[in-house]
Amino acid sequence: MSIDAGRRKWIESANAWIADQGADGDWSRREILDPALEPILLEIQGKAILDLGCGEGRYSRMLKDKGAVVTGIDPVPQFIEHARSLDSESRYLEGTAEALPFADGSFDIVLCYLSVVDIADLKTAASEITRVLGKRGKLVIVTISNLASSTSGWIKDDVGHKAYRKVDRYMEEFALDLEWRDIKIRNYHRPLSYTLGLFLGHGFVLTRFVEPLPDPSDPNYRDEHRVPTFQILCLDRMVH
Repeated sequence: MSIDAGRRKWIESANAWIADQGADGDWSRREILDPALEPILLEIQGKAILDLGCGEGRYSRMLKDKGAVVTGIDPVPQFIEHARSLDSESRYLEGTAEALPFADGSFDIVLCYLSVVDIADLKTAASEITRVLGKRGKLVIVTISNLASSTSGWIKDDVGHKAYRKVDRYMEEFALDLEWRDIKIRNYHRPLSYTLGLFLGHGFVLTRFVEPLPDPSDPNYRDEHRVPTFQILCLDRMVH
């Protein structure tokens, strides 16, 4: 398996990421994304789910605990090793979204939980996702909505208050190298029209679109309400 720059960065940062996430994930996962996914991934007992870009397996374990038959795949070997160490009942494989090692129609649901932004060749990955989904399969994409502004973050006024977020080059596709604490990764910004258009072109239908927010009582709610960080796309594969 060849190692592109993005994958190499993830491998080098894997141990720091595992330590940073802990057992329960970071704040945004716990307080924004997990609650938003609850009603979307509600009736999954016995469903075959591919957690594409499963990382250290945190959400795969949550799906398994709800009765799903989970397969996790990730290109980072340390993540797969860690996931297996905490969940011996599910299947975890090292691999890439561009070359999924599964038969056609293997899954009822494919979940991309903040992993689309890590895929270098999304066009090829979209074809592979379509192939491994069943004829009435569901695709759930959790992605970052303001990635085009991630390098700048909030622009502050003269007294340090958050004035706005700078967004630039939104309609372009480009790689973005990000660093925080001991983690150095590469994400790929693409306009939503490109990502959504890929899957609509494969015969998917958008059935739900969510821009999730934390609970209004959360002190971070105001900033998230001003500029939501995430988007959730639910798409059904329609095959006649």
